[in-house]
Amino acid sequence: MFRKVQKIAGVFLLFISCQLIAQNQWAEIVDFGNNKGNLQMYVYKPTTLKNQLPLVVVLHGCGQTASEIADRSGWNTLADSNGFMVLYPQQKVENNLNNCFNWYNETDISKNDGESDTIKEMIEYAIKNFNIDTSKIFVSGLSAGGAMANVLMANYPNLFNSGAILSGIPFKAATDLTTGYDAMQGKMEKSTVEWVAAISDNNINYKGQYPKVAIFHGLDDPFVNIKNAELIEMQWKGIHKIETNPTVVSNFNGNGDITKTSYCKNQRLIIVKYEIDNLGHAMAVDPGNEKYQGGSIGKFAVDKNFHTTFWTANFFGLIND
Repeated sequence: MFRKVQKIAGVFLLFISCQLIAQNQWAEIVDFGNNKGNLQMYVYKPTTLKNQLPLVVVLHGCGQTASEIADRSGWNTLADSNGFMVLYPQQKVENNLNNCFNWYNETDISKNDGESDTIKEMIEYAIKNFNIDTSKIFVSGLSAGGAMANVLMANYPNLFNSGAILSGIPFKAATDLTTGYDAMQGKMEKSTVEWVAAISDNNINYKGQYPKVAIFHGLDDPFVNIKNAELIEMQWKGIHKIETNPTVVSNFNGNGDITKTSYCKNQRLIIVKYEIDNLGHAMAVDPGNEKYQGGSIGKFAVDKNFHTTFWTANFFGLIND
């Protein structure tokens, strides 16, 4: 009898979640797959609907929750005005005391295992249960979430159109906690060939396109050394076989603290990197009501008159004219 009541309660909770989503609200999905990584799943469905919705996966940083990264980043506001869905995986403290995604744990960064597999399951659930445009699936993450975004693109390149790595770490920079601390400090002894091979050897039989990549990093980041941005850039340049010189713009958009570096291939923008001075270890935001403004000031979110989320969504091709 008790089990029967449990089952009915579970079905009722799932029904309520679906009803909330139908009403364009934030909701938790409680039964989305095997969940080897033991994560939680939240979604936000926009008020502006399309025949098929692009999907953005947003990964929070250490010490954050899904709702906090949603508030700080402003992704939900952009979703409403531009018509895309947002998926927020959330870490559990029993997996990591600092609430970080385990980007340095060999199991969690392996294909079809751990947290990497769980987030893929969330995306597959969204594809099956919502009207998702599978050619427009994106990922963005901050800090540990940025490192895990890199993991996801390296593990499932066929799944993602593009990704953004904010204060992140190169793929396979670490395989345990000790090497993870070294990686954060930029103390990684690998050649360019080895960094590129970390991704290419992970996808030996893959013949398709790799995701485009946006990189955002504070020049004065005290926790994740700026060298990591250079290595991520190197890793993905090698994967995309980009040999041309970049276009470098200082004082980007009139902001003296920001330098933008862009790489194109066949007249297509493939990699963009924003180096931001006086940011520290945080996401740059620009609270306001203009189209290019957004986000809110708080833990790991600093007003730099530059809305990282807007420029990420613009790079993804999600901003309506």
